[in-house]
Amino acid sequence: MTWPAKAVAGLFLTLSIASSCSDPSSIGLDLDPNNNQIGVFYAEIPLSASMVLLDSFNTTNAGVMVVGGLTSEFFGTTEGIGFSRLAISPTVARPQQNAVLDSVKFNFQIESVIGNDLSNPKTLSVHLLNEAILDTTYYNSDRLEFDAQPIAQGSFNFSTRQDTTVNVHMESGFSEFIFDELKKGDAFRDIFTFRNLIPGIAFQGDPSEEASTSIRVGSNTAIIVYYKNEGDTISRGYTISTAQSRHFNFVNNDRTGTPTAEITEPRVAYNVGNRVGSISNVGIVVKLDTSPIDNFLDTLQNVTFNDIELAIGPLSSNISTNRPPSGLMMYLTDAQNRILRNSNNNSLSVQREGVAQVVTENGSVSPAFSNPAFLTYGSTANTYRVKITSHMNALYRLGLERNDFLLYPSVGQAESGDIFKRSFREFVVNQDDIKLKIYYSKIRAF
Repeated sequence: MTWPAKAVAGLFLTLSIASSCSDPSSIGLDLDPNNNQIGVFYAEIPLSASMVLLDSFNTTNAGVMVVGGLTSEFFGTTEGIGFSRLAISPTVARPQQNAVLDSVKFNFQIESVIGNDLSNPKTLSVHLLNEAILDTTYYNSDRLEFDAQPIAQGSFNFSTRQDTTVNVHMESGFSEFIFDELKKGDAFRDIFTFRNLIPGIAFQGDPSEEASTSIRVGSNTAIIVYYKNEGDTISRGYTISTAQSRHFNFVNNDRTGTPTAEITEPRVAYNVGNRVGSISNVGIVVKLDTSPIDNFLDTLQNVTFNDIELAIGPLSSNISTNRPPSGLMMYLTDAQNRILRNSNNNSLSVQREGVAQVVTENGSVSPAFSNPAFLTYGSTANTYRVKITSHMNALYRLGLERNDFLLYPSVGQAESGDIFKRSFREFVVNQDDIKLKIYYSKIRAF
């Protein structure tokens, strides 16, 4: 991108050294009129953006299954269906032959629910698979056949709380079936005989209800069979859970008639107009063209960067029950829109403030990788922000090669898993609202 000449002419505003410390231009400065600093300058650099569909979006064992659906003017309609195996413990006591069934329930551990309006109940259903989940990699375009008739179904109100556990009674026919099989025990000798009985289950929501629900896979998302053996005064429970079970998510995103309809090929940077955005689980991300940084740095001599912020926003929407991803990692990318990696296959990204931005081996400068920086979302301003002063200094002084950024939703916490695969969260922003805000000083040369 070529930076407009009129923008260059208007960028530099020399601010008085005698200005008060409350002035934004005083960031990082010692306002001593006898020092070598001759002025404080502010530059605001607009960055253009495009959109990239990531190649082969793997949803296997993401930790959650995202079900239901949302409609977006920018991204179209999105629906998710989750698929999971079930797990048993062959050593846990099963019902005796004279046991009496109390009830069978299905528990859903809900990680999050998003939608523009959660005041109405949202439907969840569980279905038996007609085919097995294999020991292979599944992508968001993969799905399996399942019985249309649910074995469990219920509607739940998530308006007050979106991270909770809810349950529903299972259909009577399935309840009697699973209880009889438990008493016989043949299918519960080990996990393989059990999978011959039940290959797995599918999770669905109702896309017309305009909400997506993230169901956490684990011991709390489970079938629980409650029963009493002869002589029992209270019920016992036998759990068939999704703990440590292979699972994946199917995602259908129909962008027909939207500004993003032309995004069809992976790893192609699409310019769809003045707005850009990202949507989770579909695998569409924003790519920032950072070439204006080169143009700007070429104009500088003897400067010190005091504070540099990348700001994206305000975003197009600000709804408390439908927030965008909480953080974005700035991966470095090549001309083929692949994330750059070093010789040890570490992904390369912008590093956080105050840490090493480069590593030097055999006289060659390479990007550091172990302390990534994150664009952090603030709901009050409805904006993503991050300080990248250290990164710019590495470009200017240390010989770090400039690369464009792929903005990938992430929070940098391993226990959270890959948040880009755990919801349908999205954001949309006008390109005019993507800017680098730079405060710098010129140093008097002697």
